Amino acid sequence: MNANKLSTVVAASLLALAQMGAQAQTAAGASAATGSAFGSLTSQEVAFAAAGVAILASANSGNSGPFIANGNNTVAAAGSTSATTASTQATTANSSVSSAITALQAAAAAVGLTTSKSEYATALANANAAAAAAAAAATAAADAASDLAAASKVDIVGVVNGSRTICAAATYCTKAEILALSLKAAQTAVAAANAANYAIYATSILSQQILRLAPTASVSAATAFLTAASTAATAAQAAANDAITKYQATATTFGVTPTAITASTGTTGTTTVLSVTGTTGTK
Repeated sequence: MNANKLSTVVAASLLALAQMGAQAQTAAGASAATGSAFGSLTSQEVAFAAAGVAILASANSGNSGPFIANGNNTVAAAGSTSATTASTQATTANSSVSSAITALQAAAAAVGLTTSKSEYATALANANAAAAAAAAAATAAADAASDLAAASKVDIVGVVNGSRTICAAATYCTKAEILALSLKAAQTAVAAANAANYAIYATSILSQQILRLAPTASVSAATAFLTAASTAATAAQAAANDAITKYQATATTFGVTPTAITASTGTTGTTTVLSVTGTTGTK
């Protein structure tokens, strides 16, 4: 007997058990024979039988994939850890970038350089825009990592994380949902690392523009902040690439070909928004 037929038989048995058990406890005028056979069933046992039917139905559905046992997603959990590290380091880098921009504005003001100079105004606007985009990317990465962490231990956290519903069922996640969350965590981690590096790059351009327009400006404080930002961004990049590796391992474990994700490389970064899609699902 194949697995699907076995599941069908078991489901039918569970359903019958649940129905007869409920009737034995609640139906008025139940026969003595029925009461003898099922009267000892507790309401909790009946509920467990009904839950078994729901789980088997999900396991055999055509588009959701087998369910994942609560707290049994160690590979996905490892991916969420790497993605969390990436978002945390990206946030640290972004904080240093913001401090660098503030320091550069102060340095420019100290030598009388204002936004009336179009070159300075443009460089400042670009740096601020890059910093804002990096902050948004880090937030998205943190949310995605948190969602994956929650889904990997649904027996503790459940499937609603904050205000986001991350799995359709009330008490478990399917393999397809876990894989989609893993994909999103890896992709957003890479985007956060890339955006942090781009913000550093844009702020470095701002520093260079200030020195070109006002050679006596002191940018040492900003340089120190940018050095710290670069260190954090490098760590974010490494963690993001590890999140890709963990996503690929999760896909392999589930018997699915992983969606290709371009690793984060270089130091100039990008603000390109990655589409969180793929053959493994969208979340």
